[in-house]
Order: sequence, then structure tokens, then C-alpha cells
Amino acid sequence: MSKSMYYLCLVLGISLIIGSEFQDKPFLILQICGLGLLMLALYQLSRRIENLPEKDSYIKYENEEEE
Repeated sequence: MSKSMYYLCLVLGISLIIGSEFQDKPFLILQICGLGLLMLALYQLSRRIENLPEKDSYIKYENEEEE
């Protein structure tokens, strides 16, 4: 699935959870489906984040440390 589809799932999941909270009798099924969509979207989007590069040390050479 494309990245925009996961963003749509994210927005839909959030709207289902928040929308069901403002009802007089919230439907548990809608909240569970919204939470499932939200978790699926967050998981898939976080998988696409690449690893951050390692930070280089401020000390480039060992003899700089002794001076």
C-alpha cells in the first residue's frame, strides 16, 4: 500500500476514536476499529523511517585528546 493510504488510515482511525467519544452511547466496535487502524498506520509508517546516521565523535584523532 502507498504512503498516502497509511496517512488516510491514520486520520480515519483518529476520527473514529474521537468521534465515538462524543456520542451518547459510544460503540465499542468503532473504538476498537479506530484503534486498530491507528496502530496499523503508525506501525507501517514507522517501518519506513530509515536508521539515523551514527554521530561522529568530537575527537577526530587520539593525540588531540592528550593536548
